[in-house]
Amino acid sequence: MASTTPGGPETAVVRVRLPIHHHPSVLRTTAGCLAFLGLAPAVAAGLLVWARSHDPVARLVAPALGVLAMLCFCSGPIMRWYMRRNGSLVTATVEFGPDGFRQPLEDKTTLVLPWADVRRFDFRGGQSDGRVALAVSLVDEEAIRNLNPDCRNKSEDGFILSSAMVREEAEKASAAIERYRPGLVRWTSKNVRRGGFGVPNPVKLMVRRWSADQARTLVRAEQASAGRLFVLWAAWPAVIADFVAPAFYDIPPGIPLPVALAIWVLLYLTRYRGDFGEFALTSDAITWRPKEGDPVRVRRADLARLTAVPSAKQATRHYVSVHAILRRGEDRPLTAKVSPGAAKNVLRLATA
Repeated sequence: MASTTPGGPETAVVRVRLPIHHHPSVLRTTAGCLAFLGLAPAVAAGLLVWARSHDPVARLVAPALGVLAMLCFCSGPIMRWYMRRNGSLVTATVEFGPDGFRQPLEDKTTLVLPWADVRRFDFRGGQSDGRVALAVSLVDEEAIRNLNPDCRNKSEDGFILSSAMVREEAEKASAAIERYRPGLVRWTSKNVRRGGFGVPNPVKLMVRRWSADQARTLVRAEQASAGRLFVLWAAWPAVIADFVAPAFYDIPPGIPLPVALAIWVLLYLTRYRGDFGEFALTSDAITWRPKEGDPVRVRRADLARLTAVPSAKQATRHYVSVHAILRRGEDRPLTAKVSPGAAKNVLRLATA
């Protein structure tokens, strides 16, 4: 492919589709705001059924408002489904050329990260659906000015450009980088998240994979109980039926809205409020990797035992803190507040 640079000759560049990485906290905030906005059509549907239950127009409008409310309430699962299908909510077309890594901005301009500012591009395979994660590490802090602000989420490999590239696009990008600056590319493999029978675990309670040279187990901090998961997923059809049924059946006015709101208020009040992240257990170390902040790593050679201590209770949910007791007697906290189920799995797997 070719692109014309103003004031210069036609220069060959390679265009790659890059699903932009979204920080988990931003997605949670967006989903929470949409769910809150869903209260407006929910209240309107309830009031309409209560005030005009025998009006034919109300029988059409109320279900429509109920569906709109449900779309808002389900914004989190909808976004996760869309991201699993497309890799991201937003996909940009970036370019790799002789002058560096070219990134489009919202104002239609292009920001160029020169090759001299790049220390390494890390391609990490083993993501879901065979996708590839891409991160870039820079030579110094000053070089970040040439990186798109949407790509400044830091990880252990550098700044995350994408966490779900299609493999063909990743290989195209890798070949382009090697063409212009040989030696900047590194390919690594990430452990695949799977359940105990080799089937992908949809609720991500615990993930495990044995590689050729080392076993790594990942345990998510927000592990939920089976009972809560059942209530969570059963609530969706219950709320839909609660809004739609009054339009077709003789249900006393004033019942649907309180029932629907009670379900969602209960789920909201009992939501997970602990630390987000995961424990990574390998043959030589145990590491707590938070969503935000630096990881805490303890070598197994220095570890005497792991302990879990009750730390907090909020909205009928209990939380525990996980500590590493070192052989020299030091108590080193790994994380302050995770679910008891996650802590139980970590302690069990650490001694397995």
